[in-house]
Amino acid sequence: MNLFEEGSALQRFLGKTADLMILNLVTLLMCIPVITAGAALTGMHYVLLKMVRGEEGYIVRSFFRSFKRNLRQATILWAFFLVLWYLILSNLMLLIRGRERGPLWILWGLLLTALLTVILMIYTFAILSRFDNTVLQTLANAVMLTFGELPRSFEMLLITLIPLGAGLRVTVFLPLLLLFGLSVPGYACAMVYNTIFTRIENKITGQTPHPEEENSDG
Repeated sequence: MNLFEEGSALQRFLGKTADLMILNLVTLLMCIPVITAGAALTGMHYVLLKMVRGEEGYIVRSFFRSFKRNLRQATILWAFFLVLWYLILSNLMLLIRGRERGPLWILWGLLLTALLTVILMIYTFAILSRFDNTVLQTLANAVMLTFGELPRSFEMLLITLIPLGAGLRVTVFLPLLLLFGLSVPGYACAMVYNTIFTRIENKITGQTPHPEEENSDG
């Protein structure tokens, strides 16, 4: 098959790359007001899960459909995470500046809390993009998945932090971080939590999982 033929593997790869770049830029743009960042992340996860499932349509239109529908709940959840990050980072700074004054276990505890918060945020906005729940129920479900799916949670943490760390430490990667820093790690995370969500959806609808899904679920 000609690599440049319509429908070829190369054409599909280039198309998906372009979609991820557009999605990343739209998400970053809608994160600029800060207060709308939660809705932007929710819209991003909505599109990414559709891409993983082969259901994607118009990227920007789908993004804003989810953005508008979940704006209120996403903003409340985002405000919660902003407060949580403020508490974590302010206490970390206090300990780092005067680390001899406090026990080391507090520092490690705060670092662990920060890592768990990253995972919790991924689950929270992904759940919000897919399931209809109250704010508290969405957060509670995210907590349950964070600890109930620890191997996958750890996998998503690495997927998220490694590209970010590489982009911040190696300046040549910064343009890639700007173009793909949210959407590509998010796409990889969606491939991970898609299995979890599919299992949940099957329980809700009373369907029996496909044998391939059971195998992929470990």
